[in-house]
Amino acid sequence: MSRRLIALLLLSFAALTACGRVAATQPAAAGYRIFLEEGFNGGSARITVRDSGSGALERELPLGTPSPDWSRYYTVTPVSTSARLTAIDPSSGRTLAQATVPTGYWLPSLGTPGPTAGLSPNGQWLALTDNGSALTGRLVSSFLVGPSSLSGAFKTVHVNGDFSFDALSDTGQSLYLIQKMGDPNHYQVRLLDVSSGTLVEQPVVDKRNAAEPMNGIRGDSAADPTAQYVFTVYARQGGPFIHALPLDQAYAWCIDLPAKSPSDLEEQVHWSLALNHSGSLLYAVNSSSGQIAEISPAGLPAVGRTGQLALNPGRSLVAGFVTEADAKGAQIGGAAVSADGRTLFALGGTGIVAVDTASLKVRLRILVGESVDSIRLSTDGQWLYAAGAATSKVWQINSATGAVSGEIAGTTNPWAILWAAPK
Repeated sequence: MSRRLIALLLLSFAALTACGRVAATQPAAAGYRIFLEEGFNGGSARITVRDSGSGALERELPLGTPSPDWSRYYTVTPVSTSARLTAIDPSSGRTLAQATVPTGYWLPSLGTPGPTAGLSPNGQWLALTDNGSALTGRLVSSFLVGPSSLSGAFKTVHVNGDFSFDALSDTGQSLYLIQKMGDPNHYQVRLLDVSSGTLVEQPVVDKRNAAEPMNGIRGDSAADPTAQYVFTVYARQGGPFIHALPLDQAYAWCIDLPAKSPSDLEEQVHWSLALNHSGSLLYAVNSSSGQIAEISPAGLPAVGRTGQLALNPGRSLVAGFVTEADAKGAQIGGAAVSADGRTLFALGGTGIVAVDTASLKVRLRILVGESVDSIRLSTDGQWLYAAGAATSKVWQINSATGAVSGEIAGTTNPWAILWAAPK
């Protein structure tokens, strides 16, 4: 389906809903700054910073890498025969630091939509990549690793072969790479010691089954707040799994997730991950099948509990068109855990489901029938924000009661909420 047809469908739908509207939309409460990804992939996508109360566009950001707390935002800009690595304050747009790096290096992409990557979980170290180049007749992948303050020198490391960024430890000394094999969905995880610039001889493998080949399509990812693990969902023909990578270690855990049909890749891309604030529990929830799993990092590789959620009924016709024509793969912000750990908010087929983490049962349904693509809690836990690209809506929801407080005006096809914080 062409993007022009999508636009016509969206305009038609907007006209229909406007005709049926009885009262003006209540504006969202003021005092918050919302970071969104608006538009569709393919030219119109942009990262915007908006005021919650008025919806006013405060600024647009280029594609870049945010720090874990969004206090810094990194970009790379080509400049003549070199490139400029810049750290800015995304709230004000003020430049915080700059460094010159060799031309051809970029912030790494994880192959999924949304911001780029490259930071350690604590935000203190940063890696850049040249995405591989042919040197002396063979492919060589090069990386720069250095302090995110941009106050010190970056170390250059080269590895023979086709490698891409996967994760960087909080010490800045362990760089995890994806080594691409002949099959595009077959890969190896490799550990590179930054100090020596050498690869650990053996690939990073499942501690229980070293012979099991790694393969799959990368999905949602989450790093626990103690920086002990990076969790990533993969879809594959044999069924979805979570790759649990303990940083500064040369092994991993592969944790199988429940699946109604292990070969249904379309269903598998709807898995989302969310950690509670202490990092003691990881939740995986599928907005297509309604399956849910609770995992304790301390008890890996065991899955603690699983359940089946009753998702919300109905699906928007326009949302179906948009999903078919502009599938984005892994969702950004498909799940979030309340500050007290008692509620897991998740995309619910349509709208949102609020899940009681004690029972893994739905206790509240929000925005039933609405097309919702992304959710995120504000950093103070007061508001849950939800975005729907099909209807160009961003809702502000009371996280304690589930009541919709209002909408943020002025957005255009917002499909990801990247951050939300008090001003």
